[in-house]
Amino acid sequence: MTTTSKKQIKFGFDFTSVPDLVACIQQLTNWGYSYACIPLVHAKLTPDVATLDRSALVSRADVILQAETWNRVVVKLSEHLNLDSAESGVRDRDAELFRQEVSYASYLNVSAIMFQLPLDGCMPNLARLVNVALYDNVFINFYVRVPMTCGGGGDNNGVCDDNNSSSTTDTWKLWSAFSAACDYHRSVCLALELSVDLPDQRELDRWLGEPIKAVIAPTSIFLTNKAGFPVLSRPHQVFINKLFDLDACIFISGEPNQNMKPYFEYLSFIHDNNKSDKLYSYSYAYEDLLQVPLQPLINDLDNNVYAVFEQDPIKYQQYEKAITKALTDKVKNGSTEVLTVCVVGAGRGPLVNASLNAADKSKVAIKVYAIEKNENALHVLNYNNDNYWHNLVKVVCADMRTWKFEEKCDILVSELLGSFGDNELSPECLDGAQKFLKEDGICIPSSYTSYLSPLQSQTLFSNMKMFKSNTPMDNQHENAEQIYVVNMRNMYLISPAQPLFTFEHPRCDLERNNNRYTTLTFDIEQDCILHGFAGYFNAVLYKDINISIEPSTFSTGMFSWYPAYIPIKSSITLKKDEQLKVHFWRLSDASKVWYEWSISKPNSMPVHNPNARSYSMQLH
Repeated sequence: MTTTSKKQIKFGFDFTSVPDLVACIQQLTNWGYSYACIPLVHAKLTPDVATLDRSALVSRADVILQAETWNRVVVKLSEHLNLDSAESGVRDRDAELFRQEVSYASYLNVSAIMFQLPLDGCMPNLARLVNVALYDNVFINFYVRVPMTCGGGGDNNGVCDDNNSSSTTDTWKLWSAFSAACDYHRSVCLALELSVDLPDQRELDRWLGEPIKAVIAPTSIFLTNKAGFPVLSRPHQVFINKLFDLDACIFISGEPNQNMKPYFEYLSFIHDNNKSDKLYSYSYAYEDLLQVPLQPLINDLDNNVYAVFEQDPIKYQQYEKAITKALTDKVKNGSTEVLTVCVVGAGRGPLVNASLNAADKSKVAIKVYAIEKNENALHVLNYNNDNYWHNLVKVVCADMRTWKFEEKCDILVSELLGSFGDNELSPECLDGAQKFLKEDGICIPSSYTSYLSPLQSQTLFSNMKMFKSNTPMDNQHENAEQIYVVNMRNMYLISPAQPLFTFEHPRCDLERNNNRYTTLTFDIEQDCILHGFAGYFNAVLYKDINISIEPSTFSTGMFSWYPAYIPIKSSITLKKDEQLKVHFWRLSDASKVWYEWSISKPNSMPVHNPNARSYSMQLH
């Protein structure tokens, strides 16, 4: 994983006009800004111009600036374009102008092309032209400028008037409709314009589920402190920090004065004091990146994976506490008996370390077995045993499910959990290992529960559609019918997570399989778009000692697991006060385990992954 200590912040300035392009770029550098947002076409060009030959009106920008400089420029299309005019002549003329401007911007190889979303809701031709442009040029990125609120005090350049709705929800609905018309294309992103008065927290969180790549921060949303410097209200600071987490470029918008640097310095100060950013700095490279979960029963983990897991301080602290408490409980009657601890799936030995440390703390004598099937990891286990563990550990190369045990153990310790709890087949592994646990033996963990939460994330949904293909039509069943592991950032949890499947160890009914079926019903608090589900787990290690990635009980500082993303084939529009009913199955046969899922409310959706046609967890 990356070791970058801080995420690089991206700042820019939104220019309303650019009389001297080179001077503007130099001014940006002096202020400390990296990106420029500029009009592509000279302001003198109006719809009254009779010719479509714009060469005399567009500056020779490709000569004025170096090619690499254009990579840090966002160009704005002409504001007067009326692509959905009722007059066919205007509509056809402006469509041609749109094509010309997009073509020229593409030639310049700019960072992105920005345009204002019409707030009258009339945009079918705009959506069609954007789709055509994306089809013609796969390297284009569009930033769709949408005000967070209409009439909210932001610098909306006059686009919000009395004839438009003043509802925050309406601007989100307009954006959502346009995004859907573009088939949630990953190159159609949101440029969110902040307002003086922020909407309520739920609506703010919903915006965070959209693919925000640019944020327009008008100077009008800033306050002035006693020293005369720009500052933001506390709610604005909190929201800006969340936008930093999305890696969005912040564009200051307003009339530039001689020194706009204080805005940059203030926002940099906010960013530098973002505690969540510091806590998870190791994982920037993995944000919203879909990964296929590990299958440790059929694939041996490599050295890097072990190394990352072992860096997690919280997980092993909790394990050590749990083992210490279990040892203490075992000998609380004053027994001097040597207890046997068996670590299954020992890897390179972090749980062996935790067991030995727990024995020292509890003053209990133990004998330790380390069972590991990965022959490569055994080299590290044997080295540690010779050099650090004083040969107190019996290292065994075996599959825990088939190993012929030498003696039964008092405590069985494992770390076989996946992001979704049981998705790395911990139940099946521990059922096989239970045979060498004494009747009064303790399993750590003793139970674990998977959790499910509906989510909105156009970013994850778009990434899923393109996961194993060059077009969204390829592998559409396979992509939408498997579970992913994701460091989720660009998402909105529609409803709190609910428990799904629970597994307990040891269990007395080993003859039964671990198949499950559960139905969950979620209340919808506001209009939103369902793009799938987030999966979590909460594990009871021993008694009151837990580890959890479920948001309401999250073990702060723990990073061994990212949440799971369970997608759906097509997005579903959810309305406030509706209910979402989800059906989830865990099924198995002699060779594999798999999940199936479907939705029956508010609309029916076909069962995903029937009979493991796209994805399964292999037992052998």
